[in-house]
Amino acid sequence: MVMRELVGGLPLEVKLLERHEFSSQTFVPLDVGRWLVVVCPHAPLGGPEVAHGRALIAGPDQGISYRMNTWHHGFTVLDRPGRFAMFMWLDGTAATRSSSQSPLFTIRLGG
Repeated sequence: MVMRELVGGLPLEVKLLERHEFSSQTFVPLDVGRWLVVVCPHAPLGGPEVAHGRALIAGPDQGISYRMNTWHHGFTVLDRPGRFAMFMWLDGTAATRSSSQSPLFTIRLGG
């Protein structure tokens, strides 16, 4: 189970993305309002390909599965603290997680 606190909403400055090169993850909301999902493909030369990143607002009845090697942002719940069940397939290697840190981009609500 994963707990996340309310983050003040949008805009959100994304400074950290992570990926699990050989593992997939699934998150199922148990008790949450709206929450933000942010993903980027892996660039051919390494790191996240932020130009092809996507963000969406998920609702309390929507889960997400990140396939292996997908860059993603940590949970950002928008309305209230939330609880999620997390399922992760691990391949057993030490290189299960990598991250990219820097001011990558800012997410704003479109109008």
